[in-house]
Amino acid sequence: MGPTNNQDGLARVVPSQLLYVFDGECAMCSRFVQFLVKRDTRRQFWLATAQSNVGRQYYSACGLDADEMETALLVVGDRTFTHLDVFTESLVRLGWPWKAAIVLRLIPRPLANWLYRRVANNRKRLNGAICLVPDEHIKARLLD
Repeated sequence: MGPTNNQDGLARVVPSQLLYVFDGECAMCSRFVQFLVKRDTRRQFWLATAQSNVGRQYYSACGLDADEMETALLVVGDRTFTHLDVFTESLVRLGWPWKAAIVLRLIPRPLANWLYRRVANNRKRLNGAICLVPDEHIKARLLD
């Protein structure tokens, strides 16, 4: 069972499910999504591109511009993670050995967010721009 819409029109996930919102035109982001789906044996991650209606709604709800895509988003129940916390929390949710990424939480937030922004701002130059061509595993989890 996937996310459901609530009164404000946003897709809501139950605590056992996660919604990962990413830049669908970024090679690095797309590769990370493929990594997540491949290792998500509990099928807890649902996906939305920042370019989709669902993605744009979440960026707006967070006070972010979906066209800028300065960060991916990870929605866990009523909580939304941004910047390096998206990466860390996603890996933690995969379980061991990926849960070891929890040590990234020791990095002070200002430094962690600065590091994330440096990579995010240069991600297309570092890895090129692509449009994700989802396989059947990703299609099954991709929301519009």
